[in-house]
Amino acid sequence: VGVIGHSINDLNNLLKLPHLRGTFGEASLERLLSDFLPANMFEMQCSVEGGGRVDAMIYFPDRRLPIDAKFPREQVLAFFEESTEEQLDIARVEFVRVMKAEAKRIKAYIQPEHGTTEIALMYLPSETLYMEAVINGDLSEFLNKLRVFAVSPNTLIVTLQSIQMVFKMYEFAKGYERATEELKKAQSAFGYFENQFEQIG
Repeated sequence: VGVIGHSINDLNNLLKLPHLRGTFGEASLERLLSDFLPANMFEMQCSVEGGGRVDAMIYFPDRRLPIDAKFPREQVLAFFEESTEEQLDIARVEFVRVMKAEAKRIKAYIQPEHGTTEIALMYLPSETLYMEAVINGDLSEFLNKLRVFAVSPNTLIVTLQSIQMVFKMYEFAKGYERATEELKKAQSAFGYFENQFEQIG
C-alpha cells in the first residue's frame, strides 16, 4: 500500500507539469482507440480545415468524428484532494469556465461541409471530471447547444464498442453486396454458356 501510495504521489507530481498533463490525456485517448478500433479507422493529431489540430479523428465511410482530450487538473485540484466545501465550490465554478471555453474551441472542429459529423466529443480522462460535467445542468445545456459531448474512459469504451459493432456490420454488408454482384456475374456467365451449349448440341 505504501509503494502504491508513493507511486500515486509521483504521478500526481508529474501531472502538475502542463505538457505532461496534456500528453496523459492524449495517450489515454489513443490507447482506448487502438484497443477498440482498427488502425485505419482513426487518426491522431489530425489537421482540420481553417487550421488547428484535433487530438483524434474517427473515420466512418462518409463522415469523420472529432475527439479532443481535456484534463484541466490545476483548476479542479480540489476534486482530487481533501477539500472544504468552499474550495469545492470555487473549483466547480472554475471547472465550468474552463469547460465552456474549451467547448467553444472544439466546436470549431465540427465542419459538416468538410465531411465531419455534426457533433464532437470532449474526452475527459477522469470519471470524477466527467461526473462533474454531467451533474452540472447549466454546463450540460451549454455543451448540448454547441453539440460538444463530454465522454469519460468508461463512456468512451461503450461508444467505441458500438462503433466497432456498426463497422463490422457495414463491412459484412459490403462483403454481402460484393458476393451478390459476383453471383450475378456467375449466373450471367453460366446462362451464356448454357445458350452456347444448346446451339452446339
